Amino acid sequence: MKKVITVAALAAAVAGLASADISFGSWGRGLWITAANSGDGDIVTDVHQSWGGNAPRTALAVSGDSDNVGFKLDIHGNGTDFGMGDNAYIWVKPIEQVKLYMGKLDVNALRSDVAYGLWNWDRLGCVNKRIECEGWTFPAFVKGNGVSIQATPVEGLTLVADIPLNLDGTAKKFSDTYGRSAKYAAAYDIKDVGTFKLGLETKARATKVGETESKENVQIDVAFDVSAVENASISVGARIPTLNGATTDGGYNNPYVTLGGSYKADALTAHLLAGVAINAADKKENKDDALGFSFGVGADYDLGEGLGVFADVRYANGIWQNSSSADHMDSLVFGLGVEKGWSNGKIGIAFEGATNNGGRYPLKNAYFDENDKFLGVGEDFSWEIPVKFEYWF
Repeated sequence: MKKVITVAALAAAVAGLASADISFGSWGRGLWITAANSGDGDIVTDVHQSWGGNAPRTALAVSGDSDNVGFKLDIHGNGTDFGMGDNAYIWVKPIEQVKLYMGKLDVNALRSDVAYGLWNWDRLGCVNKRIECEGWTFPAFVKGNGVSIQATPVEGLTLVADIPLNLDGTAKKFSDTYGRSAKYAAAYDIKDVGTFKLGLETKARATKVGETESKENVQIDVAFDVSAVENASISVGARIPTLNGATTDGGYNNPYVTLGGSYKADALTAHLLAGVAINAADKKENKDDALGFSFGVGADYDLGEGLGVFADVRYANGIWQNSSSADHMDSLVFGLGVEKGWSNGKIGIAFEGATNNGGRYPLKNAYFDENDKFLGVGEDFSWEIPVKFEYWF
């Protein structure tokens, strides 16, 4: 009998191991700027990231997964730096419909992206202003430090709560945590039609400029991702703050409406994005009812055998780009290039340009007065020729 029990226990242990695994993955990118210039300054060269940081990114992601428990740990090398990456968390599924996370999170649930073209190269000028292309129409949830809860109570419905907590044992007030820094979201998928998303981002109380009483501050996020159109991806979103205008802490809140989409026809994929900032600040006119806008179009074309070309053009007016209607505050950015890809990576070369010193190196040609006060970067055209290295495993 004892022998039978031992064999049964061993079989159960083996069965448990069979449903759990440890996996490794990696992604990395770096841009070699072979030549770049802003106006009359020197032609320069360097290595950096799409977002401007140290490069190349060489990362290791370790994940442990079973039916009910798992973890993820990211380790990043950025140039000569080495350290913690975007994720370091444990997850648990006490029941099938609920998943709990604790730690440093970059899961990006529910996020609606419009991340094409120059977003994947050097993000010059208006490419990375105000709202990132990752989360262009709806922001990410299950993100940040703390605890997140993700539930699917019925088919098609997803509920999320992000509870920001310090990971070093430092306590936070209950009311500040759940009522003035937590984020909540719901999404409902209508089969063959689209997904409706609603989010609430609570923030610290704030006082509007010219007033004395602080008020509750919540941002409402809403989006609809369309899935009814074959070969197309369409998303429209809005961000609506309950407290609008300038605040005494230096902040500024205003509504946004955003749109993005792509359409694939054989080897061609066309892209579009647009954004409007309503009741935005205008520093030149010292008013808070300005209209900012940004829009762009792009295309990818698959030449076959791993070869592809891209083109991308974007524009933002001065209100969107620099919160000012003054001359030379707007931004026109363009890029075109070619890539050669394989099963686990690619290399490419492109040409990028940006008006009004919208490149990485405008301060090399900045203008100062006799007291060394920074006056601006003028209207020079910035250009660069990046070579992109990228891999994934």
